[in-house]
Amino acid sequence: MGYKIDYISRLFQRTSSKRIEHYVITRIWHLLDNYDLKMMPQQYVSRDQTKYALTDVYFPQIGFHIEVNEPAHYDNDEKIRRDLIRENDVRQNTGHKIFTIDCREDIIGIHKQIDDLISEINKAVNKKISLDTFKPWRPENEHNPTFWKTKGKIDLTDEVSFHTIEDICHLFGADASKTKRGFLRKGGIQHPNNYKMFIWWPSERPRSGWLNTFDEINGIITETHTDNQKRIDHYNYHAKDSHIRIVFYHFKDILGLTNYKYVGIYTNDREKSNEETGTVWTRIGESLNLETTEYQQKEEERNANNVYKK
Repeated sequence: MGYKIDYISRLFQRTSSKRIEHYVITRIWHLLDNYDLKMMPQQYVSRDQTKYALTDVYFPQIGFHIEVNEPAHYDNDEKIRRDLIRENDVRQNTGHKIFTIDCREDIIGIHKQIDDLISEINKAVNKKISLDTFKPWRPENEHNPTFWKTKGKIDLTDEVSFHTIEDICHLFGADASKTKRGFLRKGGIQHPNNYKMFIWWPSERPRSGWLNTFDEINGIITETHTDNQKRIDHYNYHAKDSHIRIVFYHFKDILGLTNYKYVGIYTNDREKSNEETGTVWTRIGESLNLETTEYQQKEEERNANNVYKK
């Protein structure tokens, strides 16, 4: 079985308990009939600095979110009002587009909404193709360190993720055997060509007492430990200087497979870090040149400085 059919069929399986939502999502996919488009379920998006929304479907290549609103969404004015506020917050804070399928209508009305949506998706894809900015969904490349090593650069928009620590080490030419500690694995390894950089793979699950909280939208990782002294010692070590980490976040994907997703370049935030909270890491780079280890800053900083860091 190929990866794409496995991925999409499992996505549909996750929505099977909501029969109308399942019907709408499967119809969208089949009418698009475009194997280069990636469709993701249940995407977290930022509403503001503290609130998040969870949209039903997301197309990352074009920044489109789909909400399938079954009749219960319209039970009263307060529910309708909350949905509208939430969708407006997402638009303002992400710049993405949100399309809502109103499932109170009959099958003809629902189909008409889906047809309109398909037209908008195809327009967005064709526009990116004409500008040569569309990146086709290629899972065989996303998970292949040799492909990215040859390309020489990785970016957040590339959706790079690997299944093993060995793959991460291969990407940078690091010795994977140095990550092994008996039956355990270390949490990272020094970059073999740049002693100022550390390659880190924090996990969403507790590991040997280490706890990591990841705010992917705002690019913040809080690293702490259940043992007070270890947390304090770790904080004190990093508080002395600035540290740079290339981060691959460890999680389970829709297929239940282990993934180490590239989430950017981070530095310790000495203002937000403290002995009680732990060490807070803030994203400072999105693109990484694999040969030179230069990284490109976040959008707002890039506009101001238009430079690369190393």
